[in-house]
Amino acid sequence: MPYFWRFKRFPEGPLDPRQLRILVFLRSSGPHTSSEIAHALGYPVKFTRRTLQTLRRMGAVEVYLKPSRSLEDYGK
Repeated sequence: MPYFWRFKRFPEGPLDPRQLRILVFLRSSGPHTSSEIAHALGYPVKFTRRTLQTLRRMGAVEVYLKPSRSLEDYGK
């Protein structure tokens, strides 16, 4: 099951421009995996993951597991 990151809020205080770019991306385009975010913004995956962890500690983003199948899929 992949981990998806979603925007919660813009934190107080100064942000690195790359952190702000990640937040604006998530706010405008919805939840994505760290790999998808890195690819869309042209950042290294390792950097993106570290930045997302920092933003999570700041309360700016949250992470959740998205199952590969939803409950509706089991009814078919």
